[in-house]
Amino acid sequence: MPERILRRIQVTGGSTFIVSLPKGWVRNVGLRAGDYVITQPQPDGSLKIAPAKGFKTKASRTNLIIRSRMNPDAITREFVARYLAGYDVIKVTFEDKVPTHRAVIKDVLRKMIGVEVIEELTDSIVVQCLAKPSELPVRVAVRRMTNLAFYMLADFIKALRAKNLQLLQGMNERDDNVDRFYKFILRQLKMITLGIISPSDVGLNDLRECLGFRLVIKSIERIADHVVNASDCILQLNNTLDDTTRERIVTFAQEVSQVFSKSIKSLFDLNVELAHEVADSVDRIEKEENEIISSIMLTCEEVKCAVLLRLVIESLKRIADYSADIAEIAVNLAVEPPTTTFKVEKSGEGS
Repeated sequence: MPERILRRIQVTGGSTFIVSLPKGWVRNVGLRAGDYVITQPQPDGSLKIAPAKGFKTKASRTNLIIRSRMNPDAITREFVARYLAGYDVIKVTFEDKVPTHRAVIKDVLRKMIGVEVIEELTDSIVVQCLAKPSELPVRVAVRRMTNLAFYMLADFIKALRAKNLQLLQGMNERDDNVDRFYKFILRQLKMITLGIISPSDVGLNDLRECLGFRLVIKSIERIADHVVNASDCILQLNNTLDDTTRERIVTFAQEVSQVFSKSIKSLFDLNVELAHEVADSVDRIEKEENEIISSIMLTCEEVKCAVLLRLVIESLKRIADYSADIAEIAVNLAVEPPTTTFKVEKSGEGS
């Protein structure tokens, strides 16, 4: 950790408070006498000081050249990497006019928040990220992302109980919406770590919260993926489940859904007691998982049916596991960080 230096506040002119800057820091960031710095108050009462020459005053741009040999996955990774890096404008140039390459970019854009094509030529596309971080703070975005995943799970349970497979047909599209929020929030958090924006710009207090929410959104994204996996398995079974097995899975899924809901509440309320309750419930859920799987292995006559049902139960158990991870983050964030010790330097000595 960088050394902390304690400086004394002085008064000049009878009404202006001043504090000298450490000489080492000034040299490291390339500042000289007469240069400007930016000061920005933080929610925790601290004051952020940054060189003004690094201040972002206009849209940042980057280029992406799509080579003819690049496959769709590589194109997607290259574009998303630039989006997550915090660039406002991304110019995509196509080395060869391969129609599928342009289609890949268009498909990627549909899975992002606030990203629009502002210019399109025969050999290039210019994309701009119009959504500003402050317009959708991290906590608000995480709540919306959570709601999407939670109602996916709720509809899975409803479809299973009512034997209504139509409710499961659009799960992949709904998962895409969860992924859109995941990328948007991850972009915000990466911009903070790169110094492009500060935690307060997106409603967070410090880098510790940034790390916590980075882990949270990954857990929520994986929860939505497991709802899709479970839904796909139920669709393949095509209502061939016996009522006893169906009801047992519904009961198990409801318990998992409650654990997920409690984990999110513990996070936003920083309710440590509730978080511990969530974490402790995983052992019980694991025991129930083993019992249900054992029953399935004994009662299912077809191998395909047994395999698909086991995948459903395992996906539901993984949702509980990720919920426990979220609860653990809630406990971590609820603990006050230790006080920092400082090296004391006398100000006014040019240091």
